[in-house]
Amino acid sequence: MARAMSVDVLECRPAGLADLPQRFAAIGSVSEETGLVYVSDSEPGIRRQRRGKGFAYRMPDGSIVTDPSIKSRIAALGLPPAYENVWICLDERGHLQATGYDARGRKQYRYHSEWQALRSADKFAQLTEFGKALPKIRRTIRRHMQGGVENMQTVLAALVALLDEAHLRTGNQAYVQANGSYGATTLLKRHLRLGDGFIELKFTGKGGKRVQRVLRRPKLQRLLEEIADLPGRQLFVWKDENDALRPVDSGRLNRYLTDMAGTAISAKTFRTWGGTLAAFTVARTSIERGEWPTIKQMSEAAASVLHNTPAISRSSYIHPDVLALADKSAPVSARQLQARGRSGSELRVEEQRLLGFLQRSARRKKRLPARVTESRPESVVF
Repeated sequence: MARAMSVDVLECRPAGLADLPQRFAAIGSVSEETGLVYVSDSEPGIRRQRRGKGFAYRMPDGSIVTDPSIKSRIAALGLPPAYENVWICLDERGHLQATGYDARGRKQYRYHSEWQALRSADKFAQLTEFGKALPKIRRTIRRHMQGGVENMQTVLAALVALLDEAHLRTGNQAYVQANGSYGATTLLKRHLRLGDGFIELKFTGKGGKRVQRVLRRPKLQRLLEEIADLPGRQLFVWKDENDALRPVDSGRLNRYLTDMAGTAISAKTFRTWGGTLAAFTVARTSIERGEWPTIKQMSEAAASVLHNTPAISRSSYIHPDVLALADKSAPVSARQLQARGRSGSELRVEEQRLLGFLQRSARRKKRLPARVTESRPESVVF
């Protein structure tokens, strides 16, 4: 029986998924290896209909679903009763298994577990490339930060510097309007306080959590002082060719990052890097003390850096190879974790160690036969 994994998204189209057909093909021989089929909820599907205290499920021809295997697959999707206009894929191997709208009218998606596993593996595989590109990114933003504050490039550089230091969520206007929650691109000037040698950010983040960051970066502080003097309430804005103020959005930010790095990365990768780095540091120091790291310790360390829950940190922000350091059946020596990757002096010592570890893990995997792992349905929130 096919398994399904869910992804809850708060926009009409999930970020990074607009180009799914291309990304689906780009993964390689995914359809041959897994048998998954790319589908769309614009195709005919099973519809959910309220019936008494429960639901009936109807096929495209109007007939009621009675097949036990189909009913079992639908139950495994875990679709909340509050979802409206529910569409369920006819094909148990469809990469997209279901869609629906929650009480706030936001479209939600349920993906096949194997599709989600492929996307997750692809995301973490890019983390090594991100670590290798990070020195170039830091050199570039340092140069761009020397420009005028009305220049889009200068404002973007300041924003990336903030992401690099504080590991903030990117944010978008949909979250601001729906929940009053903010991220890096939607910060207001009232969220920023510049003191004697420090930068303080205080705002409400995703899920209503209070976020507070204190940084000591003199060059960034001087630039933020100038940016904050620009007109308007929003912090990160730039002037277009008509001298109109334009807010920075995640699309423009991600294009800027990709152009700098020379490889496809997004602002969210800074959070994945930060969470993985925090987990790796805890694991390495534990092993150096002769103790065994636990997944709980690593997840809590990442959560403290990212201001989310340990469960979310573990599932979405810590590289699986770092989590594997808790596996007592495959011990790693402290000396192995001290070795550094080669990516220049722009990386901090602990970052160099993490990059070295990820590079060695990738090389080791290439020498090992492929392994398939089973996974239970779970919810991932972007």
